[in-house]
Amino acid sequence: MRGIRLTVAWPVLPWAMAVTAATPLAAQEISGADVREAMARAVAWLKEARNADGVWRDAYQPGGTTALVTLALLNAGVPSNDPAVARAIEALRVLPDQHVYTTALKIQVLAAADPARYRNEIRASADFLVRAQVNNGMWGYGPPAGRGDYSNSQFALLGLHEAGKAGAFIPAATWRSAERSWLHGQNADGGWGYMPGANSYGSMTSAGIASLYIVGHSLYARKRPSVGPDGRPHCCGQYAESRALLRAWSWMADNFRADQNAGPAARSSWYFYYMYAMERAGILSGQRFIGEHDWYKEGATVLLERQRRDGSWRETDALVDTAFALLFLAKGHKPVLFHKLAWSSDSRWNLTRNDLTHLCSFISDRLGDPPTWEVVGRDDPLERWLAAPILYLNGNEFPAFTPRHVEQLREFVRQGGTILAVASCTGEKFRQGFVNFARTAFPDDELRRLPDDHPVFRMLFAVDGRSFEVQGIDAGCRTSVIFCPHDLACLWEYPNLPQSRAGLELGANLAAYATGLEPLPDRLDAVKKVRGPAGPPGPPPRGALLIAQLVHDGDWRPDPQVLSRLADYLHEKMGVDVVRQSEPLRATDARLADHPIVFMTGHFSFELSAEETAALGKHLASGGFLFAEACCGRKAFDESFRKLMKELFPRSPLKPLPADSPILTGSPGVPLPKVGYKPAVLAEHPGLSAVRLEGIELDGRFAVVYSTYGIGCGVDGHTCYACRGLAGEDALKLAGNVVLYALSY
Repeated sequence: MRGIRLTVAWPVLPWAMAVTAATPLAAQEISGADVREAMARAVAWLKEARNADGVWRDAYQPGGTTALVTLALLNAGVPSNDPAVARAIEALRVLPDQHVYTTALKIQVLAAADPARYRNEIRASADFLVRAQVNNGMWGYGPPAGRGDYSNSQFALLGLHEAGKAGAFIPAATWRSAERSWLHGQNADGGWGYMPGANSYGSMTSAGIASLYIVGHSLYARKRPSVGPDGRPHCCGQYAESRALLRAWSWMADNFRADQNAGPAARSSWYFYYMYAMERAGILSGQRFIGEHDWYKEGATVLLERQRRDGSWRETDALVDTAFALLFLAKGHKPVLFHKLAWSSDSRWNLTRNDLTHLCSFISDRLGDPPTWEVVGRDDPLERWLAAPILYLNGNEFPAFTPRHVEQLREFVRQGGTILAVASCTGEKFRQGFVNFARTAFPDDELRRLPDDHPVFRMLFAVDGRSFEVQGIDAGCRTSVIFCPHDLACLWEYPNLPQSRAGLELGANLAAYATGLEPLPDRLDAVKKVRGPAGPPGPPPRGALLIAQLVHDGDWRPDPQVLSRLADYLHEKMGVDVVRQSEPLRATDARLADHPIVFMTGHFSFELSAEETAALGKHLASGGFLFAEACCGRKAFDESFRKLMKELFPRSPLKPLPADSPILTGSPGVPLPKVGYKPAVLAEHPGLSAVRLEGIELDGRFAVVYSTYGIGCGVDGHTCYACRGLAGEDALKLAGNVVLYALSY
């Protein structure tokens, strides 16, 4: 083990570890709402359990229980100015630094509450922990004495990690000595016990994994990137594989348990301590799975099963156990914003280890709940990729994707995901590889430099587009593939460089654009993959409805999946036999007469020729039906469409559909007394819930139904920045009602 350096040591293939023989828990149907309810009950119980003086009964060390409970409450979302938390913070702020456990927890509390306000207290407590380190690199219960143990050592490193992020100076010798203590004390089986040489079990092995990540991060953060001739920083360092971490992850995969402390020699107690340690290892590493186990989902399932009616948990001490359980649930339940793609079997996929950690920390609550990131493998199923809105990859050379990988990346975009690719180091190989990939994966779409007024430069922060070259590929209504040809990730890796602030702001803008400023999905919600694109057109089944899509000289097909997904809905929910592939037709095509329903959409201005205008009018007057929408609620299309309708029917103008229209009453279909709209609409019209459709009536029926608000984005299911449209399920219901009306009247 001697000579292994964690500064260049991280696990590479944790998803490829040996699969444990244990069967995952069967009852894994808990939801995010279940977890939030359990957390709320635990928070209420902990608040009620305070002493008369506003703090909590000590179980082991003065202030220790108060520090642990306060940390749990803060992580569960209780604000620092809440009376219960504020009183505890003040008590901890003046608490003397005497014990390692309590001091480490105190630092974490003050850093979570307000690191700037409590800067001096954090630094003083960090100095105490530095002085308390034993010569062998470990920590014991108090000032330097004895050999120390791995439990105190884990907590000391957790405290120093937060202190370092808050600006406290931690000597490099402290991190290096701690690193040696963990590396030299690892057992032959890959795990750790409470002391060097003790039998391995889950809580201490998880502690070892988390601790090695912390010291690796802290030592590497002291380095500085190289600077290229263009003055840009480049993160070109190679991280070697960590045998110690790979062996530890393998031990965890072989011995994983969610219902008790893991391992053949596991202690029968300290289950909740184990859960907290496992959460730290999972979050710090970005791993969603330990072997084949979704550690958070399985752990949360057990915790919810064991929670008492009053909201507490109890194994040995109810306050301590409840705080550990709440920490597991709260910290592990963060929504996942990024998936980092591990595209190689070595470290080439991860030249910047801490880029997403720092970027997610910078984003904080700007997009809602503070997000996190996780690692996914190149060969993982699409459903696993889709559990986060952004698939992120970087490197000095571009991945060698197989045709199957390319198709899955293409399908990820079709399903609403965003690919974010960043060239690291000088990036020439990556840049050329990405250009070739774009041509292969998206042959019909142009890779272009995004203009300075693109939303990615102004979503949350005003970023000068001239300072950062960002390229993209538009898929439908949005830029779904984003490419940064310069080492933006290096600015995220080193957030304290002078130019890093602008890089972090651009990263936050990219994330906001990809999510459309809509809430991130709950990490416990199952990913529902929409059916793939329709196959090549063929003869439609006898009697089946085949909807035509009107081709015009604008962007006539911004959402290619809309009609196939609407067809699925009509077939599955409304019993209509619909052909999944639409037929694109010009208005002058003679085959238009075979299609009772024509769909029309677009973003931009358009015109029909005189021949096309006359042919469309004839089709509608002969019994045809036109269903149209302004994609994303764009004004340019709206103006062109209204002009077209005036030319077609000068004596029958567009008018609002009455409240008793069959489309709104659901006769046939689904009653729609109110619908949900996307944030951009509600910003213009707060509280709007009424359906706003217009139509043109011919011979007692509406031959044209038009929505000035986008319906296609909701049907397609993707997020779209500034989309003025209906929310997903309501968009499907409304579109379904329109089709049923067209078939019935």
